[in-house]
Amino acid sequence: MSVDHWMLFSTFAEQNHFEYPTTGAYRGVVINANMAAYAPAGIAAFLLEKTAPSTQYLIDPLTHAFQHDPGLISDSNRRPKKSIRALAEEYGSPITDFVGQQPLLPEYLSDGDLLEGFVERTLSYQENQIARQMLESDAAKYMESSDELRPYALVAPYFFLTDATLDEWLPVNIRAAEIASSQRNNGRLFAEIVIDKGILISSSARQKIIEQMSAIRLDGYLLWVDNLNETTAAEVELRGLVELTRGLRGEHAREVINLHGGYFSVVAAGKLGGGAMTGVAHGPEFGEFRSVVPVGGGIPISRYYIPQLHARIRYRDTVSMLAQLNKLASAEIFHSGVCNCEECLETIGGDIGNFTLFGEGTAKNVRRRHGLVRIQFPTTAAKLRSLRHYLQRKHREYLAASALDREALFRNLREGEREYRAVAGSGGVAHLKKWRRVFGDDE
Repeated sequence: MSVDHWMLFSTFAEQNHFEYPTTGAYRGVVINANMAAYAPAGIAAFLLEKTAPSTQYLIDPLTHAFQHDPGLISDSNRRPKKSIRALAEEYGSPITDFVGQQPLLPEYLSDGDLLEGFVERTLSYQENQIARQMLESDAAKYMESSDELRPYALVAPYFFLTDATLDEWLPVNIRAAEIASSQRNNGRLFAEIVIDKGILISSSARQKIIEQMSAIRLDGYLLWVDNLNETTAAEVELRGLVELTRGLRGEHAREVINLHGGYFSVVAAGKLGGGAMTGVAHGPEFGEFRSVVPVGGGIPISRYYIPQLHARIRYRDTVSMLAQLNKLASAEIFHSGVCNCEECLETIGGDIGNFTLFGEGTAKNVRRRHGLVRIQFPTTAAKLRSLRHYLQRKHREYLAASALDREALFRNLREGEREYRAVAGSGGVAHLKKWRRVFGDDE
C-alpha cells in the first residue's frame, strides 16, 4: 500500500528543495494557478530541470480566492495583485467582472451558460498553461509524447465551504464538477474540496458532500481543511477527516490527496488507516496545515523535527528535551536514539557539539509598540539544515507508512509517547495517544 508523496510549490526560492533528498522522492508537485499565470516559463523550467521525469504535477485552479474579501488578493494600492489579474483574465467572466471590487457570490454563477464557459476556461488553462511552455523548451525533444507534459489531472473549479455556507456553495461546486465531467477528455478529472473544520465534526455535512460528489464521474479529489494542525486538532476532527476521506474514496477507490497533511494523514493513507487517502502533500518549509484565508506570518524561529514526536519543535526546547534524555551525550548516542539521516550525520560530523548548527542565529532589533526589541533570527544556513533534516525524515515516514504493519506503526507512536512524556509533558505527547485512539489502538 503505497502512500503518494506530493509537495507544494509556493515560491521559486524553494525550487532547489525538490531535489532533496532525491529528485525522485516525490510523486508529484502541486502548483498554485496564480503562479502558473504569472511565471509559466519559470514553472516549466522548474518542472523540467528540478524534478525527476516520473514526477507529475497538478495545478490548483485557486478559484476560491475570488470569493473572499478583495483586499486579500490586492496589493498596497488596492489593485488585484499581478498574478491574480493574470489568472482572472484567463478565467474570464464572472471573475473579471468582480475581481478586486467585491467578493464573488454564488448567485453570480447561477447562469448555466456562464458557468459552463467558466468551467471550460478553467480546465483549458490547467491543460495548456504549463504544457505549452514545456513543449517549446529544448528538453521537450527528448520526450516520446506530448502527453508527458499534461498535468496528472485537471481540477474542476471550486469554492470554500463552511458549515454556515455549505448550502449556498456546495451546489455551485457540484454543478461545476458535473460540467467538468461532461467536458472531460480521456485524462483524469478531480474535484477539490476545501472546507472549514466545522464540516469535519458534522456527520450530516460530511455525508452530504460524500453523497453528492460520489454521484459525479470523477477520478479523485484534492482535499484542504482550513488550518487543521494534526498535532493540536481535536480527536473528533481527526475522526471526521478519516471518515470523510474514506467516504470519498468509496467503493470505486477514487484517489484522495490531502493538500496539507502531516504524519497523521501519512499513516491514515498507509497501512494504519487502511488507505483512507492515497496521497498527502506538504510544503518544503511550511504546509502541513494552512489557512484558506491568508494570515500574516510571525517572527521566524529555529525548529527541529523530532522524529519520535513527528513534530517540529522549537530549537531551544529540542535541546532541553534531548539533554534531559541524555541524547546529546555523544554523536553516537544522538544518531542511534534521535536521528541518523544524511543531514544530521553530515552536520554533526562526529562531534555532538555541532548540533548547535541547527539553531545558530543572529540578533536583530525589531520595532514593537513599546520600542525596539532584540530578537534572535535563525541564519539561512541553520534554516537550510533543519529543512533538509525535515525533508529526509518526511521521506522516511512515507516509506514506513507504506511498508510497516499496523502493530509496528502503533509501537512507534507508543514508544515516542513513553520516551518523551517526562520531558515534553503530557500535552507534548498527547497527539501521539490521540492518533492511536483514532486508528483503534486501545493499549
